[in-house]
Formats: sequence, C-alpha cells, structure tokens
Amino acid sequence: MANHDFILKKQLCLVIVSITIGAFAFSLISNNSFKLDLLVLQKRNISISNTSTLKLSKNITFSAEIGISYLRQNENQYSSKFRCTGDENVIDAWKDRLCVFYNTCYNKNTNQFYYFRFAQNKPKPLFYDSAKGMLYDFNIYRKHNAFVSLSSGGQTPWVPVIVNQTYPTKNFTRLHSLHSLMKTRYAAGNLGHGLWEDLGSIAYSMERMNIVDRKLVIMHLDEIANTTLFRTYHQYVIPALTENPMVEFKAYMKSFNTEYVCFDTLIVGGQLSVFPKPQIKENHGREALFYNWRSKIIEYNGFNPKFVPKKHHIIITNKSHSIAARPGSKRHRAIANLQEVEKFVRNTYPNISTEVVEWHAIPFDKQIEKILHTTILITPCGGVSLILPMLPHGAHAIVMDYYVTDPDHGLLLGQTGSMEGAFLNHISHVRKQYYQIYGPKDYEFDFPGANNAREAASIIVDMTRLQLLIDKALEEMEL
Repeated sequence: MANHDFILKKQLCLVIVSITIGAFAFSLISNNSFKLDLLVLQKRNISISNTSTLKLSKNITFSAEIGISYLRQNENQYSSKFRCTGDENVIDAWKDRLCVFYNTCYNKNTNQFYYFRFAQNKPKPLFYDSAKGMLYDFNIYRKHNAFVSLSSGGQTPWVPVIVNQTYPTKNFTRLHSLHSLMKTRYAAGNLGHGLWEDLGSIAYSMERMNIVDRKLVIMHLDEIANTTLFRTYHQYVIPALTENPMVEFKAYMKSFNTEYVCFDTLIVGGQLSVFPKPQIKENHGREALFYNWRSKIIEYNGFNPKFVPKKHHIIITNKSHSIAARPGSKRHRAIANLQEVEKFVRNTYPNISTEVVEWHAIPFDKQIEKILHTTILITPCGGVSLILPMLPHGAHAIVMDYYVTDPDHGLLLGQTGSMEGAFLNHISHVRKQYYQIYGPKDYEFDFPGANNAREAASIIVDMTRLQLLIDKALEEMEL
C-alpha cells in the first residue's frame, strides 16, 4: 500500500513538472508571435507534403474542376495550369487581371515562380491576343514584364517563368491550402484603402473565382508594416478572411528546408482600385462584393450583419486626427463648425440621441458596434467616411462634399465634388446624401497659404441645409 502511494505521488510530481515546463515553453514562444505563427501554419493549419517522392492526390489538386486522365503516360507527371478573369484578349491589360495558378513552385535558389510545361514538339498556346495572335509564353512581345499586378493600380508587376519540365519529384515542399500573394499599397496609413482595396481585394478575388478556403495563407510580398492600422487588421479584419495570420513572403519561404516551395493553388492579381477618378468613375457590378466583405468583417467581430436598430441615433464624426494633416494646421478635411453642428442637432432633435465620435480613439470592434446602432451618420469626406458601409440596412449618411478649386479627378472648376462617391454610390444598403459645397463661403482652409480645397479645407456647415437633409432622412426611415 505504501509502495502504491509512493508511485501515485511520483506520477503526480511528474505531471506538475510537465505542466510547469509546458507553461514556461509556451511563454517563451508567445514572445515571438511571428515565429509562432509560422510554427502554427506549418504544423497545424496548412496541409503540407515535404517529401522526395511525388504522390499527388487528384481530388485535392482539382477538387472542384474536371480532372480526367487521358494524355499523361506517367502518373507522376504533372504540369502547371491557370485560369483568369479580366481581359484575356489583350496581354498588356495586366493591371486588372486576376488569375489562379495550379501546381506552381517557387525556386528559392533563383527567386522565381516556376510554371511547369511538358516538354513537347508542339507547345500549346497560353494566351490569345487580338493583335499578336496565339502566344506561347507569358513574356514574349511584352511592353512590361508582367502578367498580373500584386497591388492596386498596377504598382507591382508579377509573372511566372515557364520551364519545360515537369513538377519536382524531390527536394520540394507542397502546400495544399490556398495561398494569395499580394502587396498592400496604402493600408499602412489609410484604413479606408486597407479595408476596401488592399485586403478587400482578397475577399473579392476569392468570390470572383469561386474559391472558398478558410485555411487561406496571405503572403505579403514585402515586410509587413508595424503600424497601429496593421495591428488593427491583424486583430479585427484578416481573421474574417482566414484562420491563418498574414505572413511575410520571404520569411515564409525561408521557413521551409527545401529548394522548391510548391503551391497547389495560388491566387494572384485582382487588386482592385475602387476610389480614384477618373480611372474609376463608378464601381458598377461590385455592390455584392462590397456588401459580402462588409458582412464577413461584422460577423467575425461578433455582430449580426443584418441587425436593424429600433430607435434613431445620430452620430457626428469629429475628425480630430489625421496622419495626412500638415504640421501646424488647425485640422484636416473636417467639419469646421463642429460644436455649432452638435448644438444645433441636439436642440432641433431633442428626442433623438446624438453622439460626437472620434473614430480613431475607439477599438475597431467597438466602432462596428456603434455604427450598427446608428440611423444617421454625419461625416466629413476622406478616409474617415469609409466606416459608412458598416451602417445598418436603410440607414442614412450625410457626407460632406468639397469645392473644386483644382480641376482634377474628372471634375471641373467650381463643381461640388464627392470624394469617395465612386465607391459610396455602390454601398447599396445605405442611403447617401451629399452635403454639397457651392463656393468659398462653405469652407475654410486648414492652414495659411493653402489653395486646394479638396486637400486642405474643412467644411462650414449651414444649419438650414443640414436640417433639410436630416429631415429627409427621418422622413424616408418613417414606417
């Protein structure tokens, strides 16, 4: 009996020691989140083959497409394939092209993506150009060394290299999960561009190509910026796309101990520009993409995308902070007479709760919660207005225009310009009212010497006109 008690005590001590060591090890790993992310990716979330023998599973490679063996004599011979959406008749129209590549590999020795083609006497065409005819290479007769762009606006050209050999049979790592290779353009400093262009484009691309994979790995071509906004994306936005963290491409490739890192499915391109005029006059046909992305973000953060408030609530945006503000300026594209506006709204609509909000001072999930309970949003233009898509169904947004002092973006001198109109006009579940600007009496410059009212002026709101717009919103939301 005594011997039995001794054995039990010994086992208990071993358990306690194991738990202590485990906890200590976990604390050490937790101090390096990026390395932990890679460890998690490799050992749990991503399906990986690391082998010297090629044994591909047909139902994984083309699980949702036709796959019938007919021409291949050797069952271990595999080639690359791709499909695209966009202009498939003009090879130089690469900036807006979106493609999915199958069975491609990154060669770590050459730093190139390989597209494997069977060595054959009669190569098959890859592209059908209206002027150049059938093309057999991604690079021949090209003005640009590009087939797609990894960032919006065509800022980051990308093209694979064709090799006349079959898929590697040794010294390779095979990644089964969907991977996306991209580069953010404005996300580090602008929430609107980050949400609706850089990261939004990943959601749009999967929907456009009919691909769903919660194990998606987003590979950022460059180093990931260590900014407050990127930390917001990592916590509140990227998890709406995938269970995996965003990784830096170079570090991710180095984490594998093989010459080749191969991708069953790689999605590239499709980085949409949704704001700039005159290139983007409107976003016709993209309404469902914007709405579905908005809903994914809301749902991930624990709220119902279809929530509709039962009582009115007005939020007035106080744009008290902007990274684009010039040093020494009073403000940047804000509401110049904000206190007067707040006082007027509270006095004119005493039975409606009214709140002035500084969005940058609130965690993103709390921003979503506030905006979902809002029926009327009064906001300056610019990035701060791009919280608007999170409004509930049937809500109204009163968005400040700007006065055109410098003809640009498809607008003429003296017109009233809606800065994000090309995007906001296609947020179809929200009713937009643009507070138009008719002349110098409607705005004041943010600093001495400024002369461009689009970039450096704040709006002086006229209460009579504001009341007209609020009354219109209340009337349209009447049961």
